[in-house]
This record gives sequence, structure tokens and C-alpha cells, in this order.
Amino acid sequence: MPNTQKYFYQNRYPANLIQKRLLILISLVIILFNPSTASANPTQNIFGTWNSFMASGDFGKLSPDLKKFRWLIMDQVRTRDDSSKGSRFSENLLWLQSGYQINDYASIWLGYTHNWIELLDNSSLQESRPYQDLLINVPFFDSKILSRTRFEQRILHSNASLGLRLREWLQISHPVSFISDDLSIYAGDEVLFYLNRSVFGINGFAENRVLAGFMYNFNAHWGADLGYMGQYVVRENTSDLFTHNIALNFRYSF
Repeated sequence: MPNTQKYFYQNRYPANLIQKRLLILISLVIILFNPSTASANPTQNIFGTWNSFMASGDFGKLSPDLKKFRWLIMDQVRTRDDSSKGSRFSENLLWLQSGYQINDYASIWLGYTHNWIELLDNSSLQESRPYQDLLINVPFFDSKILSRTRFEQRILHSNASLGLRLREWLQISHPVSFISDDLSIYAGDEVLFYLNRSVFGINGFAENRVLAGFMYNFNAHWGADLGYMGQYVVRENTSDLFTHNIALNFRYSF
């Protein structure tokens, strides 16, 4: 199988609305990871890191009429320990996105991701991912709930193969005020599906990501997140993959 196919087949509003989406997500996770429906393939476990820097803001400084239009830039470097030589660089992803704040709870976004991929045999690939987001961010007692629905179009540069992927992410964060007013804990889950079969993966459920950790705001502009990202990937004709990652993100808000 060519390197391209080998790589991708192996890696493949208000509160009541949030509650409905939460129930749907929980139901999907229960169905997909029920022993009767889970993959019979054994699972390969590897470790890695996801390190990123994110900057965000709005266009209000250009004009008060643009205050609700927002932007975000993020770069992330990923490593894996799947080499006999130990940890290695595996991916670099650059996100560029712009959005509109509909109200206090909801926003819509258009974005683009460029992905540089280093394969285990030292060959490399590049990928483009246009995407569209719906974000809903609401308070829940003392916590905050963030829901994101993303539809992305994965395009491999080497052969223009197109993979259509739907992603549903839900995260809750809660302040740890007895330690610091600037410290919060978070936990979340993301389920990923392909809507077609391509070199990126099979049609249907492809991946689940679970995350948990700490968020700290140093001041009004700077903050950092440190936690765990568990990435379970369904693979065809080989063992499934579970990557256990330390995730560190620095963020700056203008």
C-alpha cells in the first residue's frame, strides 16, 4: 500500500440546546463503545505530546461595527514515541479562522488548517482542511459548557483525495476558587465521523478524543492549559490506536 494510504488507514444557544446536544453525545459514546459494537481489533498504545500557541481577538479596533467579528490563529506541534529511536516529530498544524458572535452564547466560524505530516519512514505529506464551526458557550451554575460542531473537508495534496469529517466536541470547565480565582479544571470529549470513505479513513465512526486538565489565567491577556489528551483511532486491517498525550497550550487574547 502506498505511504499515503498506509498512513491514513492506520490513523484515521441557550442551555436547553446544550442539554439536548449533551444527551446526543452521551448516547453516541455509549453506543459506539458498547462491548457489543466496539472493534474486535487489539489496541496499540503509544505516548506523545501536543504543544501549541494560540492568539485570538476581534476586529473592534478597526471599527466599532466589527466588534462581533472575531479571529483566531493557532500553531500546534505533535510528537509520538512510535519510533525505535524514541520520541519523534510527527505533525505540525496551523489553524486560521474568523467568526461572528451571534449573541452571548453562540458564534459561527470559517477556518482553514494546514497540516505538515512526517511519517515513520521519514517521508512527508501535506494536507489542507477548510472547515465550518458552530460554537455554543453557556454558563451552567458555576461552570461553563462549551459545545462545538465542526464540519471539515480534508484534502491531501499529493492526490487531492477528499475526506468529509464531522466532529462533535463537548467540554465543561469549573473554577477552583479555593486554590486560585484564576485556576479552573476542565474535562471533555470529542467524537469524529467520516461521511465518506477515502484514504483518510473508513465511512462512519473514526475517532474519539477524551481530555482533562487545568486552565490558568496569568493576567487579562495571557493564559495556559495543561492536561491529558487521549486519542482513540479506529484503523482498518490492523490494530486500533490509542495515543496518550500531554497537551500544553499557551494562549494570548488581544
